[in-house]
Amino acid sequence: MKITVLFPELPFRAEWIFPRTADAIPRAGYVDSLITRPLVEELTSAAPWDTLVTTPVDPVSFRGDVRGRLGVFVRAFRDFAPKHRVAIWEGTHRFPISRNQLQGSTWLSNFNKQRGNWRSHAGRAWKRVLVILVLAIQDGWCDVDILLDPSFLHLPRRGDKVVWFPGSVSRQANLEDPNLHRPEPTSLLEALREIDEAEPWRIQFRGDLSQHPGRQIQRLVGKFFNVQPKTT
Repeated sequence: MKITVLFPELPFRAEWIFPRTADAIPRAGYVDSLITRPLVEELTSAAPWDTLVTTPVDPVSFRGDVRGRLGVFVRAFRDFAPKHRVAIWEGTHRFPISRNQLQGSTWLSNFNKQRGNWRSHAGRAWKRVLVILVLAIQDGWCDVDILLDPSFLHLPRRGDKVVWFPGSVSRQANLEDPNLHRPEPTSLLEALREIDEAEPWRIQFRGDLSQHPGRQIQRLVGKFFNVQPKTT
């Protein structure tokens, strides 16, 4: 089994956790005036990505102190996630920056390039972690179900519909109910709070793990607790 063969199929069907269908731009639009240097700096200074790694998540399919090849993979992931938490978070919170905004702000242009670098570095590191997983699978420690475990975080694939349109939640609510008069967010932090509440998959259900799809898959519970690896 080669990583070049396995990787396109991992971590799982995208729609399992990340949407595959969505409007290119929400019908209600979004608040593009929030995309300014001061508001982006305010957002990044809050380090919202720390939400993904602050509280350890107990696995349901394997023991936390697992050894062997599977243990090597788990430890590699636990090293990967904190190092690349910015890219993982940004993968589901990447907001559009228009051409005019890029041309009008050198800072935003540089920030946009930096976002691409985060993803590129994380993608390469994730593939190295997956190589270890392939070896664990070959040795019989686990199968690809391991990646459905809620303890793991995932990078969206290119086809996933995960763009964040700041302010789209309040605009959509007002479109559906013209009498609602819900205030639009005045900062990216406010917009972030409303999107993560409306779409908890964006923080991979770290706000309430009981909603995680992996918690609904009965076959995962204890699946790799007593696995016997292959011997040569």
